Amino acid sequence: MGVKIDPLKCTACMACELACGYHRDDAFALLSSCIVVYRTRDKKDYFGVILKEEEDLVIARPEGLEVKRIGAVEEGGGGGDASAKPMLLREACDLCEDRDDGPLCKQICPVDAIYLD
Repeated sequence: MGVKIDPLKCTACMACELACGYHRDDAFALLSSCIVVYRTRDKKDYFGVILKEEEDLVIARPEGLEVKRIGAVEEGGGGGDASAKPMLLREACDLCEDRDDGPLCKQICPVDAIYLD
């Protein structure tokens, strides 16, 4: 079971990212969050969400949900996007195992874009 994101419901409000950082550090520390909302400069109004799990990166984009194995070499030898490196240094999602109510990001998402699968 893990956290999944419906990219078509997500509005990139960053509530999940703030909640995760707050849960981990008792402060709004975005760098400690294991879920990150990102935007691109190439496309207007384009965003996605990346979640770090123990062995995978779950990437939710408008095109759909993608799961990439951490450390897997990309076909063609690209080795991945350099912008993903800060994500790899973060702790993996533990589903807020110390909370009785489950993941805080799921609870706080205003559009129910986050669910457990």
